[in-house]
Amino acid sequence: MRAAEEGRENSAILTVARSGGEITMQGLFAQLNRISAATGKNPLQIASEYVRLATGPGKISPADFLRLRLFDDKFYSGASRGAVVGQRYNRDICYTVNYRHDWLGLLENKVSSFSYLNAYGLPTIPLKAIYAPQMKTSAPHTLYSRSALEDFLERLESYPLFGKPVEGFNSLGSIGLMEYLPSTREAKKMDGSAVKVGDLAAEIERHYPTGYMFQKLMAPEKSVARMCGERLATARFVTIAAENGVQIFRAVWKIPAGGNTADNYWRPGNLLAQVDMQTGNIRRVTSGAGLEMQEHTAHPDSATALIGFTHPQWDAMKALALEGARLMRTVPLIGWDLACTDAGPVIVEMNEYPDAFMTQFAERRGILDETFTRFIAYQKHNAAAFQTEMKSRFVSL
Repeated sequence: MRAAEEGRENSAILTVARSGGEITMQGLFAQLNRISAATGKNPLQIASEYVRLATGPGKISPADFLRLRLFDDKFYSGASRGAVVGQRYNRDICYTVNYRHDWLGLLENKVSSFSYLNAYGLPTIPLKAIYAPQMKTSAPHTLYSRSALEDFLERLESYPLFGKPVEGFNSLGSIGLMEYLPSTREAKKMDGSAVKVGDLAAEIERHYPTGYMFQKLMAPEKSVARMCGERLATARFVTIAAENGVQIFRAVWKIPAGGNTADNYWRPGNLLAQVDMQTGNIRRVTSGAGLEMQEHTAHPDSATALIGFTHPQWDAMKALALEGARLMRTVPLIGWDLACTDAGPVIVEMNEYPDAFMTQFAERRGILDETFTRFIAYQKHNAAAFQTEMKSRFVSL
């Protein structure tokens, strides 16, 4: 599904695919002069460093080398560069340690994952409606036709809303809507612009026939709102189920900026913050990646100081991530996106394939440290034991 999603063309209203293609070796060679100018290294040295990392444990691709600034000695120190993993190996690790593949569908589908979390009392963003054209139920929150979808979007009481695909990722297909404007049959977006309800419904029908959901548009905690407006800025907590129990392995903060409603770092202009795990203090903030990376000391929209800012509700968010990891211990590696709101911390979503790019880039160190290496070995052992158990069950039948 994800490959198909990325192959779609973007619509007039919804962003349904990320722009830009994969960086090849040819693309990397084309950047050698820029890298050389930025680092003072000669092109041969840069190429040699890439080859060493590409054949190393992290399986670094040309895109990884550029995006993660692995050419920059000031960015990584000592052995930290050798501990960096590329996107391909990151995927392999997730697939290996999350060996209970029967559980992964629960995380892929946001309706099922929110229902499961809610059943155990964990806070998520309230659901308002589901567009499910394949269904013919009488449930008032189930929108089983295009006309039902438009009717919902034309009700004043439906707003404010945040819409996203039931099985989406990377915030693709999402939209924040503040209010309905009956005189023009438009919905006002978070940036102040408006969209025709009929046009929005047509795009949802076209791109997400298997399901689209609408949630309450939550207000961020006041200090966060003063910094980046009425947009949620989620923290990514990566949890692992290690031999000695669940723990938070890494955490970063994603901060929306510019015209972005969603905080995903791939969206141009958004910020990524390194956070002190114990205190919640912001240590470093960047935008962009690779040669386009910039560091920031203040939010570009509000001029609010970033360095030294203490993330609100940090301890409560850490506790929530650990509670979620205990509940979801059958999936040993999860990236939790948590938001601090005016109602307290909430779970925005779970990611069964947490991208290591953000944590490695923000902290300038690879994930293949002693803790994570032991975790991988422990879960490989568990995976082998699970396979043996399943085989014995099948034989006994």
